[in-house]
Amino acid sequence: MLKLDNLVLSERRAIIFRKTGIIADLHLGIEGVLEEKGVAIPSIQIDEILQEIYSLIEEHRLRELIIAGDLKNEFGRNIPGEWADVRRFVENLREVVDLRVVRGNHDNYLQTILSGYGIALEDDAQIGEYTVVHGHNDSPARRIIMGHEHPSIKIRHSGATYSFPCFLRCSNDEREVWVLPSFSKFFTGSNILEGNFLSPILGGFRPEEIEVYAIEDGVYNLGNLKILGNVI
Repeated sequence: MLKLDNLVLSERRAIIFRKTGIIADLHLGIEGVLEEKGVAIPSIQIDEILQEIYSLIEEHRLRELIIAGDLKNEFGRNIPGEWADVRRFVENLREVVDLRVVRGNHDNYLQTILSGYGIALEDDAQIGEYTVVHGHNDSPARRIIMGHEHPSIKIRHSGATYSFPCFLRCSNDEREVWVLPSFSKFFTGSNILEGNFLSPILGGFRPEEIEVYAIEDGVYNLGNLKILGNVI
């Protein structure tokens, strides 16, 4: 992990603020969606995600967990496997931590599931000076923690390409934005060196204003995007 001011960047793909953990882009139920498309994979993501979150809670003694959008995967409906995974996720975690869920662009109809547990689907969540959003819509906030982008950096070495999930810190005189990697390991991520960000929140940042923190066995500051674009 890497401590920066009042935030901790965890190699478990989470940002820690005091006793609150923030993760994004779990995409629960993606196995069912892939199966409908003819791709058969074991439904093991929910087990791995729960174990990773339990470890995160224990390591940092978390009292609160915020999901910064895209808890589930399917856009248009709640498919059976997705419904089962979300229910299991909520039922397990609400016993050990206060759970908050911010709406992502994949979270249509998620409120149908959450309402049965008395959990609201929020447009944003405030923790200290930070506003947690998913990132698919713009936000007037000056200090933001968001997901949506699935950032990763792809590096070629000896004929092979290696992909590392990463955090981004985007800062200028107007605002400071932290971007989370996808918590789901099914997503290798979008290569930040290509510079094609989806979120309107990131549109005003120049490459030299975007710092990259790659995740491997720890979290490592690789420098800003302008420098990386020149050397990789």
